[in-house]
Amino acid sequence: MKVWLFDIMPWPYKQWEIPTPFPGSMYDRQLGKELYDGHMALYRRADELGYDGVCFAEHHYGTNSVSPSPNLMAAAMATQTTNCKIIMLGNCLPMHANPVRLAEELAMIDVMSNGRLVSGFIRGGAREYYAYSVDPAEGRVMFNEAWDLIVKAWTEDEPFSWHSQYYNYDVVSILPRPMQRPHPPIICAANSAESIEWAAQHHSPLMTSFSTTAQIAQTFDYYRKYAREECGWTPQPEDMGVSRQCYVATTDAKAREEVGEHAHHFYNELASPHLRDDLAQLNKRRYTDRSFSYKTEAHRGMPIGDSATWEKVQDDGYLVTGSPDTVIRKIREQEKALGVGVFLTYLPFGTLEPKDAMNSLELFAKEVLPNIRD
Repeated sequence: MKVWLFDIMPWPYKQWEIPTPFPGSMYDRQLGKELYDGHMALYRRADELGYDGVCFAEHHYGTNSVSPSPNLMAAAMATQTTNCKIIMLGNCLPMHANPVRLAEELAMIDVMSNGRLVSGFIRGGAREYYAYSVDPAEGRVMFNEAWDLIVKAWTEDEPFSWHSQYYNYDVVSILPRPMQRPHPPIICAANSAESIEWAAQHHSPLMTSFSTTAQIAQTFDYYRKYAREECGWTPQPEDMGVSRQCYVATTDAKAREEVGEHAHHFYNELASPHLRDDLAQLNKRRYTDRSFSYKTEAHRGMPIGDSATWEKVQDDGYLVTGSPDTVIRKIREQEKALGVGVFLTYLPFGTLEPKDAMNSLELFAKEVLPNIRD
């Protein structure tokens, strides 16, 4: 099993209630600088400790993340690490009005990192559509077109024109070219039927999160079945990965003592953001009637508010915490249930600061990683 550190850079300083969108008047510039320095220290240490990759995501306007550009984070990391993969999970393609510019930036990162880029493409969540005033109903076609355009920009040796519903170029001929040939690996984060099918059609590894272990098992079952029956190939464990919030301490009790309050804030913060109704309506427009029809029960997102007890989020698989032995057991259980070959340790989360996540990062690498790596 490969292990990636997955970090969306949440804003952990909760001296006040911060609405959504996060107003600039409430942002502390000095804390912001300390936060970025702390996350970069985590990435450097993860590289030294032997993590297989470090993942970056794109989010906008909220306390859940203050990293709107995964590409900038990846470029910075490319100059400060030497071994681990640099993974986008990912760029929200409908939010990028100019996919050719995105193709150029990703090619630059692949060159700067000496071919360590793994490029993840996603459609984005409701907050992203809200932030950039993009119609979610148009997001899937924009995503598909941008994906194909970026791949062609990476691989076509001669200048070409491109004219589609959303993107029009009289000439495309990017420099630099990616180090990796034919292009950097592309992964997809998804759980809707349409996106799972797209990933299978393009032989793209599938990553997912934020659902119960039982429901994620159905996601991967559908991916394997569709790839085999409709696309003529069979995904292997290394083609599938699951992201879970993960925290390791010397004992189970110590883990709860150190991270319980941070986890509580994470799940309760999601229960009452401003504009929740607006975001919920936007989110509905991202899906169709068949998006989750492959599941045997209605699609369920993560528990929030009073329903998100410490026991509930652990039993359902969202949160993996405890002593090294406990965390090894829980990861192995999910590996067996899901058939995955990639485990993404989502750290830090909630109000946990990077400096307070470092001990878990170290303990995971020294006590857990050797025991879950095949």
